[in-house]
Amino acid sequence: MIYSELELPANPPGATPLDRDRIWQGLEQKALDAVPYVEAITGCREIARHSDTVFDREIELGGARYVERVWLDAPHRVVFTRLDGPVLGTITNEITEDDGELGLRFRFALATRPGDELPITEEELSRQMVAAYRAAVETTLAAVRARTAEPVR
Repeated sequence: MIYSELELPANPPGATPLDRDRIWQGLEQKALDAVPYVEAITGCREIARHSDTVFDREIELGGARYVERVWLDAPHRVVFTRLDGPVLGTITNEITEDDGELGLRFRFALATRPGDELPITEEELSRQMVAAYRAAVETTLAAVRARTAEPVR
């Protein structure tokens, strides 16, 4: 099992400030289409809608196909549970607040699907995933800032 947690401040010094609503809008958009938010994801589409807050999506990640069930828990967190693909488990994106300072925390608990073998060790996969999720937190916040700066049409 690979487990990791990463939290970054949503509003580091010098960055355009984001409020909870803007961060939540970004997380919600990322859940629907992760491609602009996560560099490693090259395809993303909804494949089944269960309710206003629960749907299944298919993503292309590192050349592999995954199916994830997505739960939107507005305005706090998005939970992705991998139902199919070579690496299964749960990923959580959560807006945190400590003394009025907002943050974005990503957690994941993942394991290779039984019967599948990856071309790398679990330790190497863990290192790659930690680096990818750090980049995902940073690009998610950058994408939200970029969308915030776009003029309203």
